[in-house]
Amino acid sequence: MKIPETPRKRALIVIDMQPAFVKHHNKHIVPNIISLLKKIPYDLYVDTVFYAEKGSLWDKQQNVTEPKGKNIRTVDELAAALKPFKPFRVTKDTRSAFGGDQDLAAHLAKHGIEEVHLVGIETNDCVLATAFDAFTLGFPVYVLEECCESGHPGRHQVGVELLRWQKMTNNSCLVETADVRL
Repeated sequence: MKIPETPRKRALIVIDMQPAFVKHHNKHIVPNIISLLKKIPYDLYVDTVFYAEKGSLWDKQQNVTEPKGKNIRTVDELAAALKPFKPFRVTKDTRSAFGGDQDLAAHLAKHGIEEVHLVGIETNDCVLATAFDAFTLGFPVYVLEECCESGHPGRHQVGVELLRWQKMTNNSCLVETADVRL
């Protein structure tokens, strides 16, 4: 896997790696993310989770509910791997990690973060929205393709194509990259 090599302080943002979203066809990214955590140091780690209550816009327009409760958590194996890094936790009912219950942009600024790398579920949705918001906020952003997937087969590739066109993935970026074996 290629990782952008820059002199900037960077954060890893883990997006919506919840039991409800990790399925048979996408669970291969869990060990990829854990391997990334073991091999690549980041200056800050962020762990996001998503919820959608009954009666919310998600329910009304998308027919999606994921009520707050015991499943609004990162899958156990990944949560255990993240724990030593004391990740900043964002709970959100929006697509983007920047729209959650914490001021993520302010937290990144407080820690001098200059670049973000994204991993997680829904390349075509929440990962994409977070990437666009990060860019809008002035952060160089790279979605690590091998550590992202979607809940529905085929949608990951749609998201990747949009992100590659924007030069926002580790496989399309314009900066030097290092190959890292996961």
